This record gives sequence, structure tokens and C-alpha cells, in this order.
Amino acid sequence: MQRNMNGFHTELNSPSHLRVIIVEDEQDLREETELGLRSLGIEAAGVADAAAFYRALVSKPYDIAVLDIGLPGEDGLSILKYLRSSSNMGIVMLTARGSLNDRVQGLNEGADAYMVKPVDLKELASVLCSLGRRLAAMRVERRRQPSPAPALPAAPVWKLCKTHWSLISPDGVSIPLTPKEYAFLNRLVEKCGQPVPRAHIIHAFGGEVDDFDFHRVEVMISRLRRKGKAITGEPLPIKALPGFGFSFTADCTLT
Repeated sequence: MQRNMNGFHTELNSPSHLRVIIVEDEQDLREETELGLRSLGIEAAGVADAAAFYRALVSKPYDIAVLDIGLPGEDGLSILKYLRSSSNMGIVMLTARGSLNDRVQGLNEGADAYMVKPVDLKELASVLCSLGRRLAAMRVERRRQPSPAPALPAAPVWKLCKTHWSLISPDGVSIPLTPKEYAFLNRLVEKCGQPVPRAHIIHAFGGEVDDFDFHRVEVMISRLRRKGKAITGEPLPIKALPGFGFSFTADCTLT
């Protein structure tokens, strides 16, 4: 193998087109990790916080996320929980927290690997490539599996009903909606669990981003959450993504 001017190996047994996004608030460390992984043949991008991460996911798909736990605002464990509920991305926790309890918590929440700073970039790259190969093999295996027989009924899902302006729970309980509540939920459900930016929600209300008071939307969502829990007895599957927007985290159909 050859080395580049920074001392990193420039050839690595990595899956082709492996896309990695690093969420790290320390700029120097983020840029060093990003450039180091690129020098090792991995397509890498870096962002500073959860809001920037969700914006990046909207614009481009990634295979693996490298998450720091101690982020400003929404922390890495919260991002981890969101990803595990909404995607099949590989997840590597890269953090200064090295206690056994921290590692166990991260792995129990669904992380594929847990590495403690400072970490050798070649070791990190090897972990990413190994995980990338495993994810690729899983995708191939899923494609090889025969289609399941249509014998079992589909799992219960939420339903957003325009005819009756209501959200219907998997148990069949109907939550009446105002026009604005329906417009908000409709925009989330259209994205099938993906993050929806504030700007898209504002446009659903016919507003302009520059002069729209988003606090009114947050008040409406708070009322909707309380109403939904009072009627169904369960919290609505609406996740706030601080600094970015919202997502509907359960299966839902439009009727």
C-alpha cells in the first residue's frame, strides 16, 4: 500500500461508494476525521449538530452515520433512536464517554459499533468498511429472499382520513382534526417517516418562511399531542427534530 502526504494509507479494502456522515460539534476533530476518511477512500461529510444532520439526510442518502454523544441540543443517543426507528443506516458511536454503562447504553439502543476518542483513523475506517460490507451483504440477502406469501394480514397502521378530517389510530380510534392539523399531518405522512423541514410545513400552511411565526405551529402541535393522548391514551408518533422540523415515526396511510 502507498501512503499519502498525511501518512494515511491511500488504498483500503472498502465497499464501493460507501457514504459516511460524521456528526461532531468540535470543528477541528470533525474536519480531521472527514479528511482522513476521504484520504482512505471513503466518501465522508461532516456536520456539527442534529439539525444539520437532518438537513443533510433530506438532500442525500448515507450508508453510515458516525455520531458523537455530547452534541449541543439534541444529543447523539436521541439521533440514534430516531435512525433505528426510521432507517437501516449503519451507526457508529464515536465519543469521549468510555464507561461500560455508556457503551452498553449505546449498543442497546441499536448502535452497530462504539469507539472511544481518541480513535485511530485507520481503525475507524476499518470498522466503517467492515460495517459497510455487512450492510451490503444484508441488502443482497434481502433481495434473494422469496416474496412472503400474502397469507397474513398487514400490520395495523395509522390512517389519515381527508373525508372525515381525522387521524385514526391502529386500534380504530378516531381523532378529529382541524384543517391546519390535517395539513400538518398530511405533509409529515407524505414523507413516510422522513424528516420534514420547517419550511415545508410553513408552505403547507400557505405561509412565507421569512415572515412566518413558527411558534403558532408549535402551539398547534402541542394541542394536537394533548388531544391525541386524551382520546387514544397513547402519545402520537410525532417526533420533534430540534432546529429542523418534525417527522411521523409510525406507518400511516392516506385515505
